[in-house]
Amino acid sequence: MELQKKKYQAVILVGGLGTRLRPHTQTVPKPMVEIDGRPFLEFKIESLKKHGISDFILCVGHLGNIVQEYFGDGKRLGISIQYSYEIEQLLGTAGAIRNALPLIVEDIVVTNGDTFLDVDLEKVIKSHEQQKAYFTMVVAPATHPKTQELVEIDNNKITRLHKRETSEHQDHLAKTKEPLVNAGLYILNKSLIGEIPQGKKISLEQEVFPQLVGNMHAFLHQGYMLDIADEQDWAEFKTDVRAGLIIPSISGHKKAIRSRAPVRITFGGGGTDMAPYDAEYGGVALNATINRYAYATLRLRDDKRINLKSDIINMYGGFETYQQSFEEIQEIKSEEPLRIIKETILEMNPQHGFDLYVRSDVPPRSGLGASASVCVSVIGVLNHLRKKNRLNRYEIAETAFRIEDLRLKNKGGRQDQYATTFGGIALHEFSGGNKVRIHRIEAKKDQLLELEKNLIILSAPRRAGSSGEAHENGARLVEEAERLKSLHAIKEIAKEMEFNLRRGNLRKFGLLMREGWIHKKNFNPSATDLYVDALVDEAQKNGAIGVRLMGAGGAGNLLIFSEQDKEHKIKEVLAEKGLKPIEFSFDLDGLIVWEVDE
Repeated sequence: MELQKKKYQAVILVGGLGTRLRPHTQTVPKPMVEIDGRPFLEFKIESLKKHGISDFILCVGHLGNIVQEYFGDGKRLGISIQYSYEIEQLLGTAGAIRNALPLIVEDIVVTNGDTFLDVDLEKVIKSHEQQKAYFTMVVAPATHPKTQELVEIDNNKITRLHKRETSEHQDHLAKTKEPLVNAGLYILNKSLIGEIPQGKKISLEQEVFPQLVGNMHAFLHQGYMLDIADEQDWAEFKTDVRAGLIIPSISGHKKAIRSRAPVRITFGGGGTDMAPYDAEYGGVALNATINRYAYATLRLRDDKRINLKSDIINMYGGFETYQQSFEEIQEIKSEEPLRIIKETILEMNPQHGFDLYVRSDVPPRSGLGASASVCVSVIGVLNHLRKKNRLNRYEIAETAFRIEDLRLKNKGGRQDQYATTFGGIALHEFSGGNKVRIHRIEAKKDQLLELEKNLIILSAPRRAGSSGEAHENGARLVEEAERLKSLHAIKEIAKEMEFNLRRGNLRKFGLLMREGWIHKKNFNPSATDLYVDALVDEAQKNGAIGVRLMGAGGAGNLLIFSEQDKEHKIKEVLAEKGLKPIEFSFDLDGLIVWEVDE
């Protein structure tokens, strides 16, 4: 790909001694230490080549002959390589660049030979040229801020440098939430190189940069970066290559990253997890995740293109396929179809191009929290791509809630996002905002089997409205005394259900489910209608101890707790009404992300 009209060369600094990587660097330069049979420097050259750089200058010193013997003139890699040797002494980073001046044609891309970052070089160069910058430095969030030399920026200008082990460095760390570090990649005007004294040992970092403060343009990079200083860093890069965090054309490893997030069934407490009730009175939700999932598969691309495909199950059991493509993330608009997937991508803001496939085992508006499962599943694969600032499970659940609440305007509670992320059978406590506590119920195997046997899930007909609308209506009803009394009752019943479930009193658990459903209808009459009430009556006549419709309104599935050995009869009777059973078992894992070699 041609970058700009100006032809940029890449100057890679390969002359360091690599003392912290000994004994590996006693026989080869640090950038030549192998990763899966290839020197690290080859990964770096390939990463620049993919952005259109074809002319390289390698500044070599210590054991430089080994570098030249391996890469030669570069034709094997489809590029041109020239070598600039530091013969009499090591000249430092600035001195090495000055030493290469006879080989330099125009402005150059300079990068350290022991740093890997997957930066969008076209954007760096474009930013450099638009600003008519004398010097551009790529900066990134610090990975080891206590031991790295940090920079401050203001309006894309580098305003201060902070050397490690100084009081200024400590003060900056104390007051900065996300400190920035020099990422080891620069764009230099050729005229600047000529100002560096020739034949002297001079450091860019220690001698040149301090003189340029206030005149250095900064480009903020949020993607992958790893500065390889010691053997631990080397092992980390090797792990990242094998984990699929480096694009296949560079790493040689073709990976698919997959995730699954389960849907949930709610036994009680639904509605009390919503604002403002949760903050004023404290809410709870007793639920369990089951082995019906939203799946996501992600494959990295060499470019910034994003291809989306999703098979969405419909109410008839078939799939409707949707596909869209974008040249880069900035093209994605918040609109249907696939809006929840798009909003999740925009929220996570990945720095890679990728192909993403998403599928769910259950249709939207099923009352099983399917949208939260889709959102968390997509967060899972995108989170796996992150080298730093990976989200933990609480942060994943909160991110999913924020996407639905703020981006999609689907007003509801937090139980769906926390259930699908953490999995299992649990009582969730909600105290307003992100104050959430999870109390898992670790039931014995025979108790789980008994609970699974007695529970029935039946697909119920779709009705008007949506769960989000019902939640919103419910929130407005909190101020009404009778409705508020119903919410209090729903909460206390859910707590009592948890008490009986932990003690194996399943019949009482089922009776409380019925009681909770009565209070839910009082709180939100739109949660049911005459047809649903008739189905509930029919189920109870044929052996159902407890019955409730899952979902806040608009659609849902019937959840039934059956008398002993009456499950088949209930299924048979309701099948005649058009309801289909959903076979299931409990999921105890929540969100899972894994990798597959392809």
